[in-house]
Amino acid sequence: MQIHFENVAQRLSPASCWLAVALCLPIQSFAQTPVDPQWSGIWNAEGSLLTLRVTHLDDQLHVEPVESLGFQWRNSIGHINGNSATINVEYQGVVATVLVQLGEGGTAMVRPLSCQPDYHVVCALVQNQQARFRKVGEVVAQGPGAQHTQP
Repeated sequence: MQIHFENVAQRLSPASCWLAVALCLPIQSFAQTPVDPQWSGIWNAEGSLLTLRVTHLDDQLHVEPVESLGFQWRNSIGHINGNSATINVEYQGVVATVLVQLGEGGTAMVRPLSCQPDYHVVCALVQNQQARFRKVGEVVAQGPGAQHTQP
């Protein structure tokens, strides 16, 4: 089953947003280090306002919210392996590992690999779900408050 985000007010429940925001983690300030254009950029959960700034440095994925829809979470740094990355996420008593897979045409699919405790309502609602992100801009500077441009 695939979630298509069409209207934030009608389609995105807090649990569905959790899956989308699971990609988020604090970004650290970096010197002008080359970034991978395939991962790095401004990403938007399709059909919603949720927008993230992603920077790929070495085998790590650093992300910060541009528009978080008010959700607060804690994340580890993502670890990249080719066209996939995994990120550990904590949100409202849930601990999850999320898989991000790059697609074609500047897209990425995000889905949970694990979610504990499995009886928690968030885990129950995101089971067998995925969110599609689309790259909507490029990162032109690095670190917190980095600027971005539209493609």
